[in-house]
Amino acid sequence: MKYQHRALPTLAKKFPEGIFAILVYGPDAGHVSETVKKLVGGAVTDPKDPFSITEVDAQTIKQDPTFVTDSALAFSMSGERKLIRIRNATDIMVPIMETILQFETIEANIILDAGNLDTRSKLRTLFENNEKLGSFACYGDQGSSLKNLINEIFKESDVSAEEGVLDYLQAHLGNDRQHTVNELKKLALMVGPGGRLSLEGTIHSIGDAGLLALEDVAYFTGSGNLETLCLSLQRAEDSGQSPITILRTVINHFQRLHSITTKTEEGASLEATIKNLRPPVFWSRKQEFERQARTWTTGKLELALERFFVGEHQCKTTGIPQMALCCQVLIGVCLMRPYNKT
Repeated sequence: MKYQHRALPTLAKKFPEGIFAILVYGPDAGHVSETVKKLVGGAVTDPKDPFSITEVDAQTIKQDPTFVTDSALAFSMSGERKLIRIRNATDIMVPIMETILQFETIEANIILDAGNLDTRSKLRTLFENNEKLGSFACYGDQGSSLKNLINEIFKESDVSAEEGVLDYLQAHLGNDRQHTVNELKKLALMVGPGGRLSLEGTIHSIGDAGLLALEDVAYFTGSGNLETLCLSLQRAEDSGQSPITILRTVINHFQRLHSITTKTEEGASLEATIKNLRPPVFWSRKQEFERQARTWTTGKLELALERFFVGEHQCKTTGIPQMALCCQVLIGVCLMRPYNKT
């Protein structure tokens, strides 16, 4: 079954009844790590106790496939339920988890972490569709989770912010947990304990990623308008925007769409959900944003986000010209726009 991140505070206090294993996956490694840390805290009394937790890498399991099964069935010496922590999980874990599912009694909880698993992943499919298994997808912070993260870091740093700062940060951060945390800590350090962050200082420090050309790229990608997308990409390049900045802007837009479609597919009203979105959709973009929210499904948006994150990673790690790679990724997603659902 799929868990939403709003359930995490509860699970961080107690591992869920009836669920024996949870998979945490996604391209945002920092978010995956933090989510796993909180789940571990709810699974055992003392996360530092080596007798309570068994940690193992998926590649080690590949050499000894019975290790996890034996550990899951062995009784705990302390009397408390044990935790098996599996790192870098891949599809090789599927037959092992299927074997464990056949037993009536299991003596351990299991937490697995993984990188980006696309919709074809057998491991992801198993955990999403079985009532005894749970999964968390980490595609970056949006909405209330991003707002809570900002407030948490500012509170820890004894920093306040003037009007408009929170909305600006929510609009320009969130697609990478580690990047978001680094930027927020940089702002906190800039004003110091007891300081007040101004909107002007925030914009100057973060950089204005909300230029019209970048926003055009995001919206034209989502609308499937290939001709205008190509023109907006050219304008963005001419204005000196980097491919990484362009991709991050588009990622932010698609994450907002993903947040909306997730809620509407659960039965929420589209109009009310968009109205409650923070930061709010600018009035001149509202009609197009609503049209895209009606058109894209959660599954299609997740596939698009996977392509964006892979493209960003390739821009940073390969010798392929970044702008050419960025354009290729965005045009590919633009062409995969589904038909309108209405």
